[in-house]
Amino acid sequence: MLTSTELYSLLHRLRDERVLSVYIDGTADDPALQRAWRVELDRSLKDLRRGLEGSSHEERERFERCVSLLDEQLARFAGAVGAPGWVAFITPNAVHDAERLPVPMPTLTVWSTGICMAPYIRALKQRRPVVIVVADARKARVYRYAVGELARVETIRAHTIEGPPLHMGDAPRLGFSPGTRGRTGRDAVQRDHMEGTNRMVADVAAKTVALAGLSGWILAGGIPHVAAQVVRAVDHVAAGRVLHLDSLDIHATDAQIATAAQQGASRLRDATDLRRISEIIDRAKADGTVALGPAATRRALEQARVRELYLTHQYVEHHLADAEEAVRAAVAQGAVIEEVSPNVAQRLDEHGGMGARLRYALPDVEGATEVEPLSR
Repeated sequence: MLTSTELYSLLHRLRDERVLSVYIDGTADDPALQRAWRVELDRSLKDLRRGLEGSSHEERERFERCVSLLDEQLARFAGAVGAPGWVAFITPNAVHDAERLPVPMPTLTVWSTGICMAPYIRALKQRRPVVIVVADARKARVYRYAVGELARVETIRAHTIEGPPLHMGDAPRLGFSPGTRGRTGRDAVQRDHMEGTNRMVADVAAKTVALAGLSGWILAGGIPHVAAQVVRAVDHVAAGRVLHLDSLDIHATDAQIATAAQQGASRLRDATDLRRISEIIDRAKADGTVALGPAATRRALEQARVRELYLTHQYVEHHLADAEEAVRAAVAQGAVIEEVSPNVAQRLDEHGGMGARLRYALPDVEGATEVEPLSR
């Protein structure tokens, strides 16, 4: 799937062209319903044709060429699309992107100048890497999970000098009493092992932070006290992005690690979204550094003050044109764009389904809030 940079580049490249944007819901599990998306898709295309009846012949011809290119792409699917979602961006002369997506999408088609990218935003979270550490005192296995794929990166080992110090492990020589001049041989070995584990944890922390980048999640499992040590080491530089998974066993299989990655990342994502949305709601009437509700957020976007734009799936689904306008404006001013996690979205939906954190305060603080729940 596309990265955010690639998606924004496509938006810019096709900004003046007529584009058929197509999204398909591929989540049907029942074999009898796996072609239901085709019925919905045909209905959506029929609605677009009806809307083009008063348009020029050239416009209708461009649309039909796009549909023909779409049909060529869809011919490969005998039934289901083989993924939770599917997307294509098509101009009369080319298919610019056609791919499976790891998250569900609504089945819809949009004929517009430039691509319709708002529904795609929810898929971008799957690009955010999840780094998983499964560790004991002697070694740590490091994995990277993204877009549904788990890859083992490397194994980091604790290197220590094995073997007891002189006199401490063998039978004592005549006139020598073990332990009388400090720690015993066992103490020395344990201390060496502990120092080796500490060095390993420091190496693991540096590696995972580098792999996670500025926005990735970090999960640690395995032997509990070692995993907790990894979390403490990482939390200093990636606060709020690291989690200790008690359920992730040292002998976990790749499939179990992938499942743990999905669940752990979801927990971290929910916690982060809840913190940010709660901050926006709590501060909406206190200062002008946030905007709450569609009207207030649109005003902030018009003034190019948005640093982070938050939307809910419900808002995108029921107000697609407005959501698309907001997303394009946010891209133009370099804002971060997030679709809020489902477990948190209700809080923002109670205020219209859209909010933002701003680069600097709005001059009219009271004008930066709007409490208008989305209709159900």
